Amino acid sequence: MAINTRTEVDLVPGTEIMDADGRAKKALIPVPTNDPRDPLNWSMKWKLMVMASQWLFTWISVTGALSIAPMFPLLGKEFHLNNSQLAFLTGITVITLGVAGFVIVPLSNIFGRRAVSLVFAVLIMLTCIWQAMATSHRSLLAARALNGVVCATSETIPVQMIADVFFLYERGAWTGVYFTGYFLGAFLGPVMSGSMAAHYGWKSFFWMETGLSAFAIILIAFTFPETKYHRDNAKGDTGISKPEWDQGYSSKHVNGQDSIEKQTSHTRIGSHPSVSDTALSPLGHGRPSRQQFLSFRKPDPRWKTFIIRDTWTPIKFFFNPTILWAGLMLAGPADLVLFFNITESVIFAAPPYLFTPQNVGYTNFAFVIGALLGLASAGPFSDWIAARATRKNAGIREPEMRLPALWPFMLLTMLSAILGGVGYQQHWGWGHIVVWGYSFAGFSVTSVPTIAITYAIDCYKPISGEIMVVATVFKNFIAFSYSYWIFDLAHTSKAGWITPAMVIFACVVGPAVFAVPLYYGLGKRMRRWTRGSDVHRMEQVI
Repeated sequence: MAINTRTEVDLVPGTEIMDADGRAKKALIPVPTNDPRDPLNWSMKWKLMVMASQWLFTWISVTGALSIAPMFPLLGKEFHLNNSQLAFLTGITVITLGVAGFVIVPLSNIFGRRAVSLVFAVLIMLTCIWQAMATSHRSLLAARALNGVVCATSETIPVQMIADVFFLYERGAWTGVYFTGYFLGAFLGPVMSGSMAAHYGWKSFFWMETGLSAFAIILIAFTFPETKYHRDNAKGDTGISKPEWDQGYSSKHVNGQDSIEKQTSHTRIGSHPSVSDTALSPLGHGRPSRQQFLSFRKPDPRWKTFIIRDTWTPIKFFFNPTILWAGLMLAGPADLVLFFNITESVIFAAPPYLFTPQNVGYTNFAFVIGALLGLASAGPFSDWIAARATRKNAGIREPEMRLPALWPFMLLTMLSAILGGVGYQQHWGWGHIVVWGYSFAGFSVTSVPTIAITYAIDCYKPISGEIMVVATVFKNFIAFSYSYWIFDLAHTSKAGWITPAMVIFACVVGPAVFAVPLYYGLGKRMRRWTRGSDVHRMEQVI
């Protein structure tokens, strides 16, 4: 990537002026208003409370949706199911998790993040009750499908909330926190489900999830105020701005062409305010108002616009190269974990291991350890790499500056697929499979997607929710197919489990190769091609 030494720079969308001397000052992007109710101005205490609330809600949702693998032997015995049918109980949840985002994103923009979270928390509890009371395979399958739909808030709303509440330079770390909460649910859930099923039967896990879902309702009600806030960044207005429920949506929007010109014109370094420039603003001292704690409020009068925009935008950008790449980078490590998840009972419950459901569940602790290490390193490391490159680039931040941080994490991802597949086939000691396969996969799944998704959001911040919809669709459609071919391929191939592991290896490594041309100029060139897109003005209507 070429180093910029000019005092003026063409601000392609995604390119940001951070700080001319590259020191500790942080540019405030997006620009906050002077309204203490603006989530960007909230104190760190309130921001942490909101983040913790969505983190726990995400963990609870994912725990119930993606944690039944250790119970496969018990479910197979009760409902007379083969391995593919058992895997489909996870696959059907995964596919509905993916497609539901097309509905949840417009709903969250029309009714707000808080209202949608509350309603869907209630629906999650009801689907958990249904799963616990299911008496047939069809009933359980239907309950699993609906549970995937209502748990899909965990795929979109937390990322929208991060974009609502945190500044650009903070997003890498907090996106990593979100991904860790998501995947810890997928990792710790099997530990709980295996242990509970072994001692109290498989229904007990879903009754426990019913109780956790009830707790989530209370959690959202008391700790998650509305974070959706309209600020007209196109005008560069830092004056007091009314929140959407007070202003009647009567504010004038900047002409589209004017907005494009502001983004693409030559701008002098230092045009964005920094933390030290806003000493008189409520930055860091604001708090949500009582109105932001209302559970339900009048729908946004622009609801037709949101339905059309939020449904069409993911489809429109489905094949945007940057967003497509980020989606595949999320899908690879996540589906590698799913490969281990749906095969763990088949491998470890059979000879030579003969694990009980409880012991199968315990193997998921390796994912947890790896995920925590990924959290501790990926977000801060990618932010540090980008900040270091920014200082060398005279204070100009390019989204592509994050990409070199991928390489150490991709190495562990490749080792996970290779060693896990070989370990399965050669019947290595369970410790080797768990350490080299499972823990490296856990490390990968909270590091690689953190960097890739943050890169896409840096390029197209106004559609952060839609980016997660697209990425989730990629991830979940690929994962859904696993229940159809993994077991058949492993049983018919001469190489056994090594063959599906190498197919997954290709799915992981193939997209990662494209990070090289993205970093060396192609990424910025593609952003320049889309600089006139109305996607860069969507933030003005939210």
